[in-house]
Amino acid sequence: MIAFITELLSSGSLHRAAAGLLLLIGGVAFAVCALALSFIDLREHRLPNRIIYPWAVIALGLLIPTALLLGQPSAALRALAAALVWGGVFLLVRLAAPPALGMGDVKLSVVLGLYTGFLGWDTVLAAVVLSFLLGGLVSTGLLVSGRGTAKTAVPFGPFLLVGTAIALMLSGGTH
Repeated sequence: MIAFITELLSSGSLHRAAAGLLLLIGGVAFAVCALALSFIDLREHRLPNRIIYPWAVIALGLLIPTALLLGQPSAALRALAAALVWGGVFLLVRLAAPPALGMGDVKLSVVLGLYTGFLGWDTVLAAVVLSFLLGGLVSTGLLVSGRGTAKTAVPFGPFLLVGTAIALMLSGGTH
């Protein structure tokens, strides 16, 4: 993704440079919100709406125009579809097994679906897999070390955010 933004910014095309600038702003918004949400979730085991809702609006306000500037309206549609799919699946898990995910995780997955879906379904899949892998590894480490039990509540938001950040950074751009 970093290479893609750099390519856009240095393209010499006003439309592509504007798209690169919007993606750069989106990346900064991701970093700021991800850090704030991670610290709050680790401390309080919650992901506040006062951060998630504005972030969702910002993401939409940046990604949709970016897709149009790049002449790829399908990227905007894919971002919306990924947000609905990821959020919908998480909502189903939440309804089926309430202790597994909190509603903050469900809402966060919608925002993360926007970002990853913009880049492609492979980025969505990578983000989900990495998030669960990281969460599983840390939970296993807590169990093995004796620092946690099967009933220890582990906030999932930071794993969603780190897994998604890794997937975004490894992505080469929209496809």
